[in-house]
Amino acid sequence: MQKNNYNYDDLISCGEGKLFGEGNAKLPLPPMLMFDRITEINQNTGEFKKRVYKS
Repeated sequence: MQKNNYNYDDLISCGEGKLFGEGNAKLPLPPMLMFDRITEINQNTGEFKKRVYKS
């Protein structure tokens, strides 16, 4: 099952090449990492299926 959110430790694992495996995309590691979590990845939203966020 594909994850739809990632915490800080997951993002660090991605930067170290452990999350998606060798040869795949990596996020920058601190101090260049610009965020500390990904709260949602959804295939049903985006450019053509726009979502409205309400505070």
